[in-house]
Formats: sequence, structure tokens, C-alpha cells
Amino acid sequence: MGRPFILSVDNGLVQVETSFLILRTMRTGEMSTFAAGTYQDRVRVADGKASFVERIVVCDSSRVDTLLALPL
Repeated sequence: MGRPFILSVDNGLVQVETSFLILRTMRTGEMSTFAAGTYQDRVRVADGKASFVERIVVCDSSRVDTLLALPL
């Protein structure tokens, strides 16, 4: 994950974008890009606590593994 970038702050609602890159390492040691993209989050900050309101995952990868069993 990259460094979060704050897009806006409005009445305790923070819009944040964070890039990510996931590599797959095979048993042979070969590595390949599994997924790349951004998290587009809306976070509510109130009473000194932050909680996710929404998370959208935008994949930039040209294909997505159809056997994907783990959340990105």
C-alpha cells in the first residue's frame, strides 16, 4: 500500500485514496503482479475515532483471477 492521499475533508467526512500493489509468489520463487489499483475510502471522524463509511476497490489490472478467494 502506498501513502494515503487526502482528497477532501468536510464536516468530519474524509475522502482518501490509497494505491496498492499485490504480488503473487509461486512455490518456485517466480513472482508476478496479482492486482494493482486504488482504495477509494470515505472515513467518518467523530469524537477522536475514525470509522469507514465506504470502501471502493478500483483494480487497474487487465484481468482478475476468477479463483480469487481473498478480499483485496
